[in-house]
Amino acid sequence: MVVGHVDHGKSTLVGRLLAETGALQDGRLEKVRRICQEQHKPFEYAFLLDALEEEQLQGVTIDITEVRFPWRDHEYLVIDAPGHREFIKNMITGAAHADAALLLVDAKEGIQEQSRRHAYLLSFLGITKVAVVVSKMDLVEYSETIFDRIRDEYTHFLAGLNLHPLAFVPISAVAGENLLGPSDRLAWYQGPSVMGLLEQVPLTAQGAAGALRIPVQDVYKFDDRRIVTGRVESGRVQLGDEIQVWPSGHRARVKSLEAWPPTAPAPVALETYQTVGLTLDSPLFIQRGDVLADPARPPHLSSFVAANIFWLGRTPLTLNREYTLKLATAERTVTVFSINRVMHAASLVVEHGKAHLGQNEAGEVVFQTGRPLVFDAAAEVPPTGRFVLLDGYDVVGGGIVLEVDELYRRPYAHGLPKSGSIAPTEGALTAAHRAMAYGHHSHVVWLTGVPGAGKSTAARYLERELFARQVKTFVLDGENLRFGLSSDLGFTNADRSEQARRAAEVARLFQQAGLVVIVALVSPFVADREYARILVGDEHLTLIHLEAPLAVLRERDPHGLYSRVAGGDGVQVPGLNAPYEAPANPALRLETGEASIDEIGARILELVLRRIG
Repeated sequence: MVVGHVDHGKSTLVGRLLAETGALQDGRLEKVRRICQEQHKPFEYAFLLDALEEEQLQGVTIDITEVRFPWRDHEYLVIDAPGHREFIKNMITGAAHADAALLLVDAKEGIQEQSRRHAYLLSFLGITKVAVVVSKMDLVEYSETIFDRIRDEYTHFLAGLNLHPLAFVPISAVAGENLLGPSDRLAWYQGPSVMGLLEQVPLTAQGAAGALRIPVQDVYKFDDRRIVTGRVESGRVQLGDEIQVWPSGHRARVKSLEAWPPTAPAPVALETYQTVGLTLDSPLFIQRGDVLADPARPPHLSSFVAANIFWLGRTPLTLNREYTLKLATAERTVTVFSINRVMHAASLVVEHGKAHLGQNEAGEVVFQTGRPLVFDAAAEVPPTGRFVLLDGYDVVGGGIVLEVDELYRRPYAHGLPKSGSIAPTEGALTAAHRAMAYGHHSHVVWLTGVPGAGKSTAARYLERELFARQVKTFVLDGENLRFGLSSDLGFTNADRSEQARRAAEVARLFQQAGLVVIVALVSPFVADREYARILVGDEHLTLIHLEAPLAVLRERDPHGLYSRVAGGDGVQVPGLNAPYEAPANPALRLETGEASIDEIGARILELVLRRIG
């Protein structure tokens, strides 16, 4: 991306690069020369980019311009962004798609206020691969002294923004000096030319070298096949590859790559930006919005997303307000959890602690989602790190994901009550006092699995065996909670998440009272179970995953759920037609299809007794 103060030569630089590298379409140069003659003005290379006649008449770039040109073994996409502060929105749009930036400074005019603002904006958007191009050196007679003064002054300023330029490059775009190679007129300069610099910029791995990301568009059923469709947004997929489905975390191998029409030859591999239809060797539950990924380079999964956004809505973005976030094929209802800082579009003044984001302002915002979202930081995998925001049916903003902060793993945060004037009260008895009195340590045993996997049966067995050993214990069964504490909840994803949160909070209270608490709960989402672990403490929680083949689940079907799904009455069953994210590393993973309850219970009991002894 090329940015800088207005009239510092951005478009001239890019236009000259197009001409010098032979990237112009046939007749383009002649057409621009003819327009200049008709308008009675001298030819300028900048006009090669300013495609709109209005821009040429005004002599400024008012929108971002994207151009591609090849050079040696690479192809470059250059984004020419406007310098006027009135057009800062377009500059932000361009910066959101950039891997690196060239900051232009006019050698004659020196560092201007917009030069500082644009540097701040690049820092704000997380673009750290920055080089400074000192343009129009012909107007200062290629003075090394002037170049050194600009370099020293700007280096000091950029360091305060944690920006450390890859290089300072003196050029004259009009004269073509130091663009493709060394310049005799700048013999005192020993660094790279502009193109030499671009060749050295370390870029994020993309294309076939990037991490595999296939956002699922849909799943089609033909004969006995379930064909998962989508577009390869990053990486490469081929027959036999192991892939991981997110947010569930399930793994499978690519059994086939399908072609359309059926008579067309089936591909053996597909790369970035190609549409894919594939089948897997395992009958996993997959739906639109899921992401197929390389298990070695997985995406992030979180109920909180920290992002930089640009707000277009006429009504300000405000704290606690709900919006719709669309990222690739996924769609989530999100709430504004916090607004960390706001940058005004015109002045680029940054404010902290604001409760709203006005139209045409940029901000660093944390969103909480109704259920976990699969994403990447935009700097790592751009296609799955950029999103748009909707208010109803209106697009009101867009942004880029910054990073994952472990603080924001749940759609609520422990220790952040709505009242700011209260404080927790310490009890008179410690965990050690209770352990000494009861003869065992407290603990939480969390049993998770799809409906019918045997959670309640295992919980009751464990409760009986522990009680027989004088262990103070209690079972928190999800169904029992729904007759009281959770009687207001249904079975939506958000309700299941809230049910898990409440169970975790109650389990923590019982655990602090010295009991061994057995939680029997579907708890389908990874983030919910991780919240419980963080809340109770890793050393005080044992996660056990119970599973069984679908045929066994259908046979057990204690509430007729699987039969109702088959009958088409619309009930949502985790793991069948609703999400269930299996634990990646539970303390135990037990198959309950053929084993007896005594065998299963004995394995759980042995592990729990070791941990509470």
